[in-house]
Amino acid sequence: MTHGRPALTHEPSSEDGTPDLYRLLVSSALDYAIFALDSTGHVLSWNLGAERIKGYAAHEIIGRHFSTFYPDEAVASGFPQYELEVAGREGRFEDEGWRVRKDGTQFWANVVITALRDAEGRLIGFAKVTRDLTTRRAAEEQARRLAAEEAAHAEASRRSEELERLNERLREQAAALESQTQETQALASRLQHANQELQAALAEAREARDDAERAAAAATDAYRDLDRFAYVTSHDLKAPLRGIASLAQWIQDDVGEQLGDDSKEHLRLLQNRVHRMAALIDGILEYSRAGRMANPPETVDTRALVGEVVELLVPPANITLQIPVQMPTLKAERVPLQQVFMNLLGNAVKYAGAARPDVVIDVAWRDLGDAVEFSVADNGPGIAPQYHERIWDIFQTLAARDKVEGTGIGLSVVKKIVESRGGTVSVESAADQGATFRFVWPKAYRQVAVA
Repeated sequence: MTHGRPALTHEPSSEDGTPDLYRLLVSSALDYAIFALDSTGHVLSWNLGAERIKGYAAHEIIGRHFSTFYPDEAVASGFPQYELEVAGREGRFEDEGWRVRKDGTQFWANVVITALRDAEGRLIGFAKVTRDLTTRRAAEEQARRLAAEEAAHAEASRRSEELERLNERLREQAAALESQTQETQALASRLQHANQELQAALAEAREARDDAERAAAAATDAYRDLDRFAYVTSHDLKAPLRGIASLAQWIQDDVGEQLGDDSKEHLRLLQNRVHRMAALIDGILEYSRAGRMANPPETVDTRALVGEVVELLVPPANITLQIPVQMPTLKAERVPLQQVFMNLLGNAVKYAGAARPDVVIDVAWRDLGDAVEFSVADNGPGIAPQYHERIWDIFQTLAARDKVEGTGIGLSVVKKIVESRGGTVSVESAADQGATFRFVWPKAYRQVAVA
């Protein structure tokens, strides 16, 4: 069936009767499907490359609509017609996507459609060139999987090294305390016991890391394995850390002022590092859960939500918070959205409060149609442009910990939560000029895949 349209079946020839070299080149090309469509999308010509890639002989396909090559869902959405409309309007359309062969199998194709016009500029049809990129796409997917696995292995090794360094510090402190009085020797004994507990936890962490590496070698999603490793490691380390904290408190209660100045400083450092490690573990656990914990959607008054976050933060009296009287009501997951505001407002209170006495934090929003953009701005120390990408990475902090205590996880949690819901995050800032953090939250609820 040809719909009354002439098929391009003859080869133009030169004056001496030899085939036109250009048309011969097109018809003989094997790596590219090159064929013509009429103005409504019906096939007019067919080369050897088209037959090899798509599986149809010329007599089977000429006269049929080119939507035959598209998956059912693409046809149902009107995508083939959209391609012709764009090509007709702009002269050219290019796309990569799944296409269907005669036998029903799919292949990943690069498609270029070019509008053909006569001397008066009237649209008379289209030229379509298709290339099978399935092998290249598979190679790229494999490369991404290998990169993810390598990242998982590197992260597991880095965390193991951190635990090794902490273990070494505890051994050094225990050795220094052994030279003190009988009371300090008791302290060293307790620290040694805590050190043994930490070594046991380290062995468990190594075993968990090995398990994660073995799983990563066979898994298709290395990030899921990394989340599982973070979750298990966090739980395994909490118990010995609580033991270390309790032992340090008992030593302080039992010995008190009898400790020398060096011992007091060692004890203070031990307690600070235990608290820091506990905060880091909680942050790792929060990061591993961010973006994969599904929460039922509910009607959320964002003005009331921000008010609750402020009540939880209890900012100092020198901090002025400016919140709009009217804010949108969304159908959204309440807990993840609250986490995002908690981290952004908490960061503003922490870093701006450490830099100046007269802190002003401004919360704002604007309607983007299918989404809402929220922003949290402060007049704090600001962030130099070269660090704008780095701050979203996990464990990244710009302020020294002796000035502002932080784990470097809060902004990475914000990014993971927002992007898993289909939104985006960004920062606008310069050194000594404050910072404005923005995030876009879609109005339409998006189901989060639970790992």
